[in-house]
Amino acid sequence: QAYCDAAALAATLQLDGTTAGITSAQAAVTNSVNKWNLNTTAVTSPTVTFSIAATGPWVSNPTPANGYLYTRVTATAPLPLYFLPVIVGKTTQNVTSSATAGQIDITSFPRGLVPFSAVTTTAVGPTFGFTIGKSYDIQWPQYNGTRGGCGPANPDKCFVSPPCADETNASKTAVVTNWQASNSGYWGASSNSIIRQEVLDLIQLQAVDVGTNMFPVLSNGTKASEAIYLDERASQDINTTDNTVSGYLANAHNGRRLIAVPFLNPVSTTSTPVVGYGLFFLMANGPGASNYYRRITNGNDPFCALYAGPYITGAGGPGAGGATGAARVKLVL
Repeated sequence: QAYCDAAALAATLQLDGTTAGITSAQAAVTNSVNKWNLNTTAVTSPTVTFSIAATGPWVSNPTPANGYLYTRVTATAPLPLYFLPVIVGKTTQNVTSSATAGQIDITSFPRGLVPFSAVTTTAVGPTFGFTIGKSYDIQWPQYNGTRGGCGPANPDKCFVSPPCADETNASKTAVVTNWQASNSGYWGASSNSIIRQEVLDLIQLQAVDVGTNMFPVLSNGTKASEAIYLDERASQDINTTDNTVSGYLANAHNGRRLIAVPFLNPVSTTSTPVVGYGLFFLMANGPGASNYYRRITNGNDPFCALYAGPYITGAGGPGAGGATGAARVKLVL
């Protein structure tokens, strides 16, 4: 049973909505070092199946793999019989164990998010309208409403520097209409030492729940130290050279360039609710220590990061994604 529990958890951490994730999940079970019979005998030929729901139906190789959040591992072992052979006439009895693990939606973060955000007008998970590998604002450029042509019909004219390359027009319009110069998507502290803890250690000034109105805690977020600490976090990764999500995930990495942020929907000048969460990939200019954000940004510029997919705690990459865009892995059966 311990083998099945551990293998199901390890496999479910690998699910990311792709067939490659299914392959990685199967490999996680095959490569499990747990044994049975007082940790002396390897488990052979476990069965690994996957499902969209905890109750099934279960399939071995789902194609396409999007939406598969659960793994079931079943193993059978021949248990030696020491006294019963006298009665039943056999020396072993097959014993079967099974475990099911799933990626379970997170709806509240007391800690674990960085003090930045991404803007969406699509309140449907798990991706909330974002495309993996594209560049979006986790903090918006300086707003200037007096620039010629500035307005909701032409939001690009309202920013001193251009927003990130793949930002949607709907999100830019929402920012121009409802945030203007008062907010940039930053919701952290103003003290440099606390900003460092927020970015590197993932402390938070408050819990961030789905449905929370973030408007009261948003600020314009123009502290120069933000870029310093984003670079410091990126430099803690063993991979500071790959600047595509696919390249980074395919090569050795430790996950420090991956950050989780809330998705915010600015619906009015006083309401900016959290609709979900997402995983973003920090840019770097290694090898070695990176100064990417310090080098390319000043007080007018945005902080851009690549959307990596749904967030999953404890994984080195994105998850498969549920309704909130964030999940934790746990045993369910």
